[in-house]
Amino acid sequence: MRNILAVSALTILTTLFYTYVGHMVPQKITYPPESVELRSDMTIEEMVEVGEEIVGGKGTCLGCHTIGSNEAGRFPDLGGIGARAHDRREGMTDVEYLAESLYDPNAYIVEGFNPGMIPVSKPPVSLSDQEILSVIAYLQSLGSTPTVTMDTITKYTGSSPAPSAGSAAASTGTLPAAGRTGEDLAATYGCVACHNFDQDVKILGPSLYDVGSRMTTAQLYESIMDPDATVAEGFLPGLMLPTLEASGFYENVSAGDLKTMITYLASKQGTQ
Repeated sequence: MRNILAVSALTILTTLFYTYVGHMVPQKITYPPESVELRSDMTIEEMVEVGEEIVGGKGTCLGCHTIGSNEAGRFPDLGGIGARAHDRREGMTDVEYLAESLYDPNAYIVEGFNPGMIPVSKPPVSLSDQEILSVIAYLQSLGSTPTVTMDTITKYTGSSPAPSAGSAAASTGTLPAAGRTGEDLAATYGCVACHNFDQDVKILGPSLYDVGSRMTTAQLYESIMDPDATVAEGFLPGLMLPTLEASGFYENVSAGDLKTMITYLASKQGTQ
């Protein structure tokens, strides 16, 4: 009886300990992009709020950046960036530097990090100039006072592509938006040529029939946007990225497509 009580007590204490540790460890969650409604008359405070929403959602920034963490992610920690941006680049204001870091992120690489960030004004993230201004307002608020408004013009203003009005397929390829299921997209973008979605069978890439049970939403998104960040054991790096680039995936995929694909992948739980 004593042994049973001792084992039970140890089990409870161990569970409580790991639950505590789990809550103490910073959680990095990245969701598929969501659309954000903007108004031309938004106040700076509203822009900061919207910018924060974009950073954690449509902009997918938290997939590679942390905010106020002692352990930086793949790219620099953004805690206090509003203060650092004032003198990060000689001859540049904080707004100019932050705009460059979003529109042309590989123009300047922070020491200790590698290039590789995708310009957020281009597909698949495709933030509009107004959305980027809101992100800049939020970044300025991290250690400084935001100064941008919805009327602020940068040297990049006008470079973000706008979808053609009235065109359901303007940014979604050949299929009408309503008909683009995850299965459709997997076929449209050639995923089925390298992955099996219905059985535990390897082709050129690992089977994805149970990928939803093995990977989180953040990991699924990263596997598409940065496929060489984590490569499945037994497979070679450097194959998926050039394949997607050659197919025009990153130029043609929309935010809606990405969300649909992530949802589809998450639904693959290993049932045949």
